[in-house]
Amino acid sequence: MHLTSLLDGKAFLTEVARTGQTIGTVHTLGALHAGHAALIRRAAVENDVAIVTVYPNKIQLRPGDNYDFNLDEDILFALRAGATAVISSNDAEMFPPGYRTLVSQGECQLRLGGPEALLKEAITGAIRWICYARPTRSYFGLKDIQQALLVKRAVADLLLDCEIRFVPTVRYKNGVPMSSRLRRFSRSDLDELSYLFMALDNIRKEIARGTSCVQDHLIESAMPQINLGQFDLRFLRIVDADSFEDQEHVVLPFIIVGSVAAHRIKVFDNIYVPDHETLLDGPSYVWADLPA
Repeated sequence: MHLTSLLDGKAFLTEVARTGQTIGTVHTLGALHAGHAALIRRAAVENDVAIVTVYPNKIQLRPGDNYDFNLDEDILFALRAGATAVISSNDAEMFPPGYRTLVSQGECQLRLGGPEALLKEAITGAIRWICYARPTRSYFGLKDIQQALLVKRAVADLLLDCEIRFVPTVRYKNGVPMSSRLRRFSRSDLDELSYLFMALDNIRKEIARGTSCVQDHLIESAMPQINLGQFDLRFLRIVDADSFEDQEHVVLPFIIVGSVAAHRIKVFDNIYVPDHETLLDGPSYVWADLPA
């Protein structure tokens, strides 16, 4: 089922709520892939109704950006993955003239990607969809760990009656996280990007072996492992999982995060380490074949 407006979607959601069914939501910009499918499957398994929203959030896209997605293909993809319904919208509905309310979380939104990351706008988009759909549970992938953690915090701070559930990152078998922004990258691009994941995972293993000094040992030793040609390394950091501030000595929970840039695109990868078990064994991932 495809609901083409907020009004049609609200009528459907109201009827679902009236019958007492649980709702799981997955909120997307479009251009769905296997990473989204993992979220949709979880939402479908754990709830009576699984809702996928598709809208390339205007305020988190830079002026002039044309987000490349095919709505018809996304609808079919979502339904095949287990969605009960897809709700789509447009700029006129989502951001009418005079719209001005943004969800601010202070400096936290700037500490990983900088002001150009537009995290405040991404969090605002997610929270607005949650307020609209009023789901029992909403699902976020750990690939975008900053957004996932900040949305969870915003839901708690705003007393929204919704459980935020995290879903493991879907990675190609060379370690690169699946992302809409990588869909035009060549196989050689993806192979080069795999060095970033390997460096992050080696840092995790070094911490598990007892190394705790971040800059002088962990970061410096990881740099030579990132063998880049056409990509440029932007940063490699270990940050606190709540404040996103850089750690000098590793303390749980933390995030190992790195970013590279090429083809005018910034690519992020991370390993979220919330507990000692994850530190020792590594996070759970969903592995996917590389594109032909």
